[in-house]
Amino acid sequence: MSATDTTVALPLPDALLAALEEAERELPEACMVLRAVRSPGGAILDFEWLWANPAASRALGRDPEFLRGRRLGEVSSKDGIAGRLDLLRQVVESGRPHADHFCEGEVLLQGTAVPLRDGVLLRLRDITSDQRVEEGLRETLDWVRDVLESMPDAFFTVDTDWRLTYVNRNAAALTGRSQETLFRRVLWEACPELCGTPFERTLREVAAEESYRLFELRTGRDRWHEVHAWSSGRNISTYARDITDKKRVQAERDALLAREHSGRLEAEALAQRRTHELMAARERLVQSEKLAMAGQLAAGVGHEINNPLSYVTGNLQFAVEQLTPLVRGPGLQGAVGEALEALREAKEGAERIRVIVRDLQTFARADELRLGPVDVHAALEFGVSMAMTHLRSRAQVERHYGQVPPALAHEARLGQVFLHLLINASNAIPSGAYERHRVTLTTRREGAWVLAEVSDTGLGMTPEVLQRAFEPFFTTRPVGEGSGLGLSICLGLVRSMHGELTATSIPGLGSTFQVRLPVSEPIVHPGLPAVRADEGPSRKRVLVVDDEPQLTSVLRRILGRQHDVVVAHSGREALALLEQDDAFDRVFCDLMMADLTGMDVHAELSRRRPELLSRFVFMTGGSFTERARAFLQAVPLPRIEKPFEPGLLHSLVESSPPRTGARGGQAV
Repeated sequence: MSATDTTVALPLPDALLAALEEAERELPEACMVLRAVRSPGGAILDFEWLWANPAASRALGRDPEFLRGRRLGEVSSKDGIAGRLDLLRQVVESGRPHADHFCEGEVLLQGTAVPLRDGVLLRLRDITSDQRVEEGLRETLDWVRDVLESMPDAFFTVDTDWRLTYVNRNAAALTGRSQETLFRRVLWEACPELCGTPFERTLREVAAEESYRLFELRTGRDRWHEVHAWSSGRNISTYARDITDKKRVQAERDALLAREHSGRLEAEALAQRRTHELMAARERLVQSEKLAMAGQLAAGVGHEINNPLSYVTGNLQFAVEQLTPLVRGPGLQGAVGEALEALREAKEGAERIRVIVRDLQTFARADELRLGPVDVHAALEFGVSMAMTHLRSRAQVERHYGQVPPALAHEARLGQVFLHLLINASNAIPSGAYERHRVTLTTRREGAWVLAEVSDTGLGMTPEVLQRAFEPFFTTRPVGEGSGLGLSICLGLVRSMHGELTATSIPGLGSTFQVRLPVSEPIVHPGLPAVRADEGPSRKRVLVVDDEPQLTSVLRRILGRQHDVVVAHSGREALALLEQDDAFDRVFCDLMMADLTGMDVHAELSRRRPELLSRFVFMTGGSFTERARAFLQAVPLPRIEKPFEPGLLHSLVESSPPRTGARGGQAV
């Protein structure tokens, strides 16, 4: 203290200091009493320590005894308590407390000065750690704010009154408003478009239940967000992540899965249809095999029937011809006439058997590819006879046949085509209305074509059905009742005969199927002598080669009245006979014999006597081996089928080529 300084102060009572010391000794906060040091004029020049508790001594780093009586500048620097002189002077002079912060060394202190007599009671609290925590918290908040502002997602918080306490820039951008406009406003007032939406209901559930929700929210026509909402104390936080790309990928995946599922269903349906078609095809194959077996059986049975049928019909014809003149005799009309009528009826029955066997053999020969002249009317009648069981209860059959030449076709295949077209017509006509419906058969010639039409008055076809009528496996009939192959097979058969099959139809009025076939040009055999009607037939020599004795007998009866008939009962016998005597105008040779077949006879004569072959006519009962088929297709010789028409036999004999260079026998 300088000599000029004079202390003028009222000391505190010792009892008061003692009580203060006792009360503040154990407190963790620093507490001290400073007394004002005044000038003679009464101005406060400085302050000195009267007392300090242990916490104050630790804060200042000085012993309490050292502090007692020391001035501010002697203990503290100008940055510490010594630098607060003016503030302490103001507290004493104003009589009002004051608080501030200052550093004492490396320690940050919070000081509170209270006037006490002619001095101050100064309390100090170390807030260094609090300040550091606060600064750290402030830095953390700044970092969190930076993170929330820089994140690509939307984030906002609201308090219990639904006021927005924080809104990052992306959340504000979703609403189309600024952050300043939204801050501290009630959410439902700031964004009224959210009211009544699932978003509002979910946030209110989170607030009521203090829970967590995760949901998806459509925030635009093509924009989606995944929203996380949770309760945190007095706030509700909401975080929204843009999942538009994810939803787009998911939608594409779902569409792909839907297409795959649809494709799988279509594939399964297609597989089921193909399975049904395969099963139907297998059934058709079984039926085809059965039909093939039936055809082979028909061919074999037909052959066995035709041989005896030939001499039955031949003998009946011979008997009729022999008895007819006797009816004119006196007294014989009654008995002979009745017998003649019985023979004619028997002959008619045999003819019906012949037609049935011929139809069966027509099916048996369906796989032969040789085209030739075919009577279209006969093929139509064949189809009518086979389809009559289907037509009888549905429609009447009308025929409008024109004068048409033979068509170049295949007899069996053309019969199959007409049979199927007639069955198809019957299926288009409902049963039970026989009087109202017609199936009309029409034929005519157009230039180089023969046309045959099968028309019906049935249900008809729509243009869509008509366009697909000839597609394989297409049918309008219920599953299991139609294979959809009939018309396509017919089209293939007609085209194999160089023809065309077309159809026209009117729904409700019926359909017409037209078969166009080329005209078969007549074959002219040059060198065949024409028999003049006034000359009459000349007597000729005929050789019959067959291993059926009854058949040779009937041929002898039919031809023997006008010609000389020689019989050979085997192929071997015929070769031996022709070696000695070849003076025959016509040779009727059976194709299939037990000893040597007609094919063997032909082969042998081709090698030794080929000039005799032009006189041959082969006879067949309809049973063909593969060798026989190939032979008939390769050898251009006439053939006749059993049973025979007597007129055909006579015609073949009369049209026989002239004999040249014959040896043995007598030329006729």
